[in-house]
Amino acid sequence: MSMRVYETAMKAVADPTRVRILKILEGGELCVCQIIAVIALGQSTISKHLFLLRAAGLIKDRRDKKWIHYSLDGKSENPYVATLLRNIRKWLNDDPLILKDRERAAMARDIGPVVICERGMALPGRKTVRCRPSSGKEATAVR
Repeated sequence: MSMRVYETAMKAVADPTRVRILKILEGGELCVCQIIAVIALGQSTISKHLFLLRAAGLIKDRRDKKWIHYSLDGKSENPYVATLLRNIRKWLNDDPLILKDRERAAMARDIGPVVICERGMALPGRKTVRCRPSSGKEATAVR
């Protein structure tokens, strides 16, 4: 393997937001709108992070009609991914932000992507993130 493959994987896990995404995906697959609601960043920001994680082989995606679901890639071609994911699973489990993210991810899984998108990519009790749902209509603020 080349240094480039190693570098891609290591750079992907060097960003705190990308690690947060990996940690919430430990609980299972999530739709991009659910990830946006949990992390509470804009759609373009989350999409860029997901792109980099996928390019590094850390996550995979699956399309289901208009929904794109993400999960950890346990069968990545990148030889560094299995070790990184195994180690990340052990790290930060008592971090307050990771614990809150896990609670919000559980709520997002219970609510489902349809309701989250209807709420403008927000969980109950949170303001929406301004974005453009797949219908092309701009989301409105929800509290």
